[in-house]
Amino acid sequence: MVSSVFYAIANGCLVIIPREISHRCSIPRNSPNCLLFLGCSYGYLIFSYGQHCLLADVYTGNKVNPPKIEFRINLEIYCGILTAPPNSPNSCLLLCSKTSIFQWQFGANSWSEHPLGLGQEHILQILLFKGQILAMDFSQRLHILQLSPRFSMERVEDFGRKDMAVSQYDNNPWLVVCGDTLLMVALSPTHDEFYASFFGTFQVFRLDFSVKPAKWVKMEKLENCALFVGIDRRTPTFSCMSPERWGGKSNTIYVSSALENSDEQWTPFELGQTVPSATTPGRSAYFLSVYGHCSQLQSLWVLPSLVYGT
Repeated sequence: MVSSVFYAIANGCLVIIPREISHRCSIPRNSPNCLLFLGCSYGYLIFSYGQHCLLADVYTGNKVNPPKIEFRINLEIYCGILTAPPNSPNSCLLLCSKTSIFQWQFGANSWSEHPLGLGQEHILQILLFKGQILAMDFSQRLHILQLSPRFSMERVEDFGRKDMAVSQYDNNPWLVVCGDTLLMVALSPTHDEFYASFFGTFQVFRLDFSVKPAKWVKMEKLENCALFVGIDRRTPTFSCMSPERWGGKSNTIYVSSALENSDEQWTPFELGQTVPSATTPGRSAYFLSVYGHCSQLQSLWVLPSLVYGT
């Protein structure tokens, strides 16, 4: 994480930029009018329009145009991620549909399609952890994606959430990489029938590899770490050590959405702090009722692409 940052709003995105950089954040003005948001990865916003894809550097406005995807009825691509910065060797763009995962190697003229097996849920979130590509599906099961020499999607049984009293977490969680640790952030909502209000608390679990099988362990504190999450699970999650260096706060989860009547475009919650109640879901605690992917682009955290080269 950069040591000196400021926050800027750019086209609905919350962007973290080094303070000494003065360039303007922008998206190309000559982009197609009807873009479907697929995700954000390594500082690039990922969109689709018809059979086409567009990658746009949120900081510089530079574009990458992958080749067209072969037409088919009900393609329904909804999620995208880069496996590495575009200028890295063997960087790939992965796109997810309900039935397949599409892979494009930078510089290639075509896509590879990898059909999902029978009974496999479509993907909620993909992230990289210790050189592996992890995918969490809408049933909150973890899988390891292997791209070469042969594509495979292996469900990791031992990473299940049976250790976490699943029934009390009604919303889809977030996976966050924090150094060498894989974290899961869960929001536990509660409905107060007497006051007809909704509230909840954030809980964080780490995956403990010191035991066999590995298990999720609840964390009481984040110590000197802060986590950044967004409403839409297709947007990247981040962690930051010693956030006080730039005016942030440790043991805090930063959500890239504002509470009702707030002057800020994001909301910080200390771990275990009660999320403010609301008279109806969808108001000041509206993110309690969001279950993964949003139909409209939400505010999100973005680390500019230049950060990944330092």
